[in-house]
Amino acid sequence: MSKHRAKQITGPGSWRKHLLAVGLGIFLIPLVFLPVEGQGSSLTIEELDQQATAYFKAGKYLEALSPAIQAFESRQTAKSEETLDLAGSLNKLAEIYRGLGDNDRAQPLLEKSLRIYESLLDPEDRRWVVPLNSLALVHYNKGEFGDAEKYFYKTLKVLDLSSGPTHPDKAAVLNNLARLYEATGAFSQAENLYEQTLAVFNNSYGHSPLNYAATLNNQALLYQRMGGKDEKIEPLYKKVLDIYRQASQTNHPGFASTLCNLGNFYLGMGEYEKAKPLIVQSMNIRKEILAPDHFDLAHSLDALAKYYIAVGQYENVEPLVHRSLAIRESAFGLNHPNITGSLETLATYYRNIGQYEKAASFLHRVLEIKKESLGSDHPDVGKSLRKLAELYEDAGDREQADTMYYSSVRVMKKNSNP
Repeated sequence: MSKHRAKQITGPGSWRKHLLAVGLGIFLIPLVFLPVEGQGSSLTIEELDQQATAYFKAGKYLEALSPAIQAFESRQTAKSEETLDLAGSLNKLAEIYRGLGDNDRAQPLLEKSLRIYESLLDPEDRRWVVPLNSLALVHYNKGEFGDAEKYFYKTLKVLDLSSGPTHPDKAAVLNNLARLYEATGAFSQAENLYEQTLAVFNNSYGHSPLNYAATLNNQALLYQRMGGKDEKIEPLYKKVLDIYRQASQTNHPGFASTLCNLGNFYLGMGEYEKAKPLIVQSMNIRKEILAPDHFDLAHSLDALAKYYIAVGQYENVEPLVHRSLAIRESAFGLNHPNITGSLETLATYYRNIGQYEKAASFLHRVLEIKKESLGSDHPDVGKSLRKLAELYEDAGDREQADTMYYSSVRVMKKNSNP
């Protein structure tokens, strides 16, 4: 079995709040050391922590990296023994790496933090929450859904013992678990968890409005995947954008993500002139605040390519999609489900210009990736089979079209409610 195959799902401080539910992207970039402007290494550990926290909250992960590294190295040098402060620095640094898409660097830092906590903390201490949740997100980002689920439930257990049912941290973890169920095709469970998340937020005090906005954004994305709830999607996205504006966070990765998501929604509705400015704005924000090969940028590149396909400006498509695919393949490798968006966009482009064999090769690659990573009966596999059926019908290959169509129906029936 591939390490990325979805496993069967079975249910059982200020910095900390932002660690719990930050960001939506999954990316991988080289290690970057940035100077702390005008300060050098003269800052105290506490000042470095504050600087890293401020940058992180603003979504400026690259700027947060250097002070976080300096604080970690200072603590590691200052004392030979492993301390709770050192574990805190490990958590901060790991979460910055995760925000930058470097899950491979984040994972060992979080595992070391948990080993320190195991030797120093009671099992019910709520300080366990941050590394447990973050490690769950790392596994989620790597497609290791069974491990991710395990750590999310461990996080919820600690929160239930230490904080009660209406703490905003519980809402953040429920949101993350909902995204996990959505990724495995369990849409009804995901929808229920998003409703639980919003209810906890609405009944809690002191929660981050940006975490609340992230759940609304995720709920809108789920409705797009489910279909049939178009009337709910636009108001949700607009509400999210208003929250970011009210918080003066219009240069935040989450704001850019929601702009792109709303642009994609308008593309699907055929409202192309509404879509383009949102997509371009999201891309400009991401170019300004993220690394050049950041996974989020691929979303904007892909969306803009879809716009050009929709309006027939085909000459603009290939450079955008090939760059998007290169970013995704660099981040995840050649066989991860997160690269399929770019492959599907390329397939649509080649189908529209009549190059059916090229389009079919990309869609077959998508189909194999989804079967390997999600299982043969996942609804996304059914959707890929349907796209292949439509392509073969366009190409005049009735036999292949019927084969793909009936395979699609079989998969979708398995996923329909009785």
